[in-house]
Amino acid sequence: MADAKQQQAAAPTGVWKTIKPFVNGGASGMLATCVIQPIDMIKVKIQLGEGSAAQVAKTMYANEGLGSFYKGLSAGLLRQATYTTARLGSFRFV
Repeated sequence: MADAKQQQAAAPTGVWKTIKPFVNGGASGMLATCVIQPIDMIKVKIQLGEGSAAQVAKTMYANEGLGSFYKGLSAGLLRQATYTTARLGSFRFV
């Protein structure tokens, strides 16, 4: 009797079972964007010919502070919240 109640309590509800892939997909995409954003900023400045990675990072930090590594983060998070959430949430394992 106790095992049946534990299994029932552990089973996801219908709504959570439906939205869980969307939540997981969106959260993972947004976390990845937060981690990759500083690297992407440095990469773009290197591509623009502003120096090596170490020079670019040092200049960005000295001139604009830590926030300079996260410019454009809101746009990246919005993209992840819409596109990645829908793309990964719609994917089903068979």
